[in-house]
Amino acid sequence: MKFLNIRSFCCWTFIFLWFVWVGVSLVTSAAAQDKPKDSKEKSTAEPKETTQEEKPRGKSALSVQVRLINLEITVSDKKGNLITGLKSDNFTVYEDNVRQEITNFAPVEAPITVVLVIDYSRIAYRLGWNFFGNEIWDAMYEFTRTLRKGDWAAVVAYDMRPEILTDFTQDQRKVHDALRRINTPAFSESNLADAVSFVLERVEEIEGKPAVILLSTGLDTFSKVTYDFALKKTQNTNAVIYSVGIGQSNRMRQEPYMRGETSIEFSQADNRLRSLSEYSGGAAFFPRFTSEFRNIFADISARLRHMYSLGYVSSNTKKDGKFRKIRVEVNANVAGHGKSEKLKVAHRKGYIAPKE
Repeated sequence: MKFLNIRSFCCWTFIFLWFVWVGVSLVTSAAAQDKPKDSKEKSTAEPKETTQEEKPRGKSALSVQVRLINLEITVSDKKGNLITGLKSDNFTVYEDNVRQEITNFAPVEAPITVVLVIDYSRIAYRLGWNFFGNEIWDAMYEFTRTLRKGDWAAVVAYDMRPEILTDFTQDQRKVHDALRRINTPAFSESNLADAVSFVLERVEEIEGKPAVILLSTGLDTFSKVTYDFALKKTQNTNAVIYSVGIGQSNRMRQEPYMRGETSIEFSQADNRLRSLSEYSGGAAFFPRFTSEFRNIFADISARLRHMYSLGYVSSNTKKDGKFRKIRVEVNANVAGHGKSEKLKVAHRKGYIAPKE
């Protein structure tokens, strides 16, 4: 009996010690598991705190979307001679008559990117190509010969619809081959607004300053989009448009015999070309004689290679979708006589602010 009691006591003692051992093991295991977890959480948290400390605080830490307004500018004197060698201090920029701080400035020395957009409808053919096609072709060929290594060129022809004759290429032979494809026109419609919108949509993502040389009558017979729509795209693009009017000589001979509405229609056509160029910061040319084409294309080539690139962040942060006028003034003593000269400055006239 005593033996049983001792045996029972030992058994219960063993069971007690076994539970104690299991309990201690569980606690130790839990502690061991908690420790890596804490260490992991700590190591994860520390970089987050470090990252947060690296962020600027105060007003500069606010997430504000800013839009850099880029301008490509040409400066010329009264005689039309291009002015080079100017510095940032020579330029003053105003947006809606409020002076802006220039953040970026440099003469443009990068290769040019240009699109030749050619009106080849039956109307254009009758007005200009039929009479002076060789002279116009020669002038365009002459322009392509001025392209340098690294320059990009594309050719688009339009009548009822625009057609890409060659995409951007650095091979002059491909450009010449594209120009040779312009032969007999197929349609009478001359859809200027559609063609301009088509081209601008495809060059707006191009880095740098793309240029559009628009060889056109300025007439618009059947565009799907309105001229105002095309003009707004011009206002909001970085592309600069140089317009060259077709058929001026033929019109000059026919003007005494034109009906009033026909004369007004041609005047509106000229205004379209002039506005597209003016709003984009380019220039419009209306040659009356075929001998002028060569000089015009040479002038355009010189303008593209003698630009100033200027950028600023607008002080007006409102997203109201309104048009904002830009004015650039140049103060420089070019002649060296100690007085600032009145120089002609070409740049796009404004942009449309984003709208919420």
